[in-house]
Amino acid sequence: MTRPVIVRSPLAGSPEQVFALLTESVHLARWFCDACDSDARLGGEVHAAWVDEEGEPWDRVGVWMEFDAPHRLTLRWLPVETAADQAVTGNQQITLPAADASVEAPQFDELKFAIAPHPRGAMLTVLSPTPVVDTPMRPEVLEDATQQGWNQCFQLMEQLLAQLDP
Repeated sequence: MTRPVIVRSPLAGSPEQVFALLTESVHLARWFCDACDSDARLGGEVHAAWVDEEGEPWDRVGVWMEFDAPHRLTLRWLPVETAADQAVTGNQQITLPAADASVEAPQFDELKFAIAPHPRGAMLTVLSPTPVVDTPMRPEVLEDATQQGWNQCFQLMEQLLAQLDP
């Protein structure tokens, strides 16, 4: 079991602009993935697609578990085969149907985002899972790779924010 990594960066955009970068399809497809469809609301689904280094496509489906504009977000990535079985309840919880108690519930990855005012514009804090890999690696190597990946994302966000109207 790997521990989550906390990364943060001040960004030159308002909290509302940063929130839009994190939730709107057109922005997500420019800094996070190759293609995206995000239903930007509590319980809305996010379909993100990438093409890997070998040219193979892959995708993930997630659900907005927390959606408190422009302050907090939680995106729960689901195994693709279970995404259709998810539902939002009134207390903002996602539950799996209890069809077979002997079947283990799938494990979820969650991205948590917090946005706060900052002298530059906004401070974005991300609580990110570290990747699970087939080859044994020291946790600190995986954590460093996660940090580096988010630093690249922050740079792309800065470029996008510079292009947005104030």
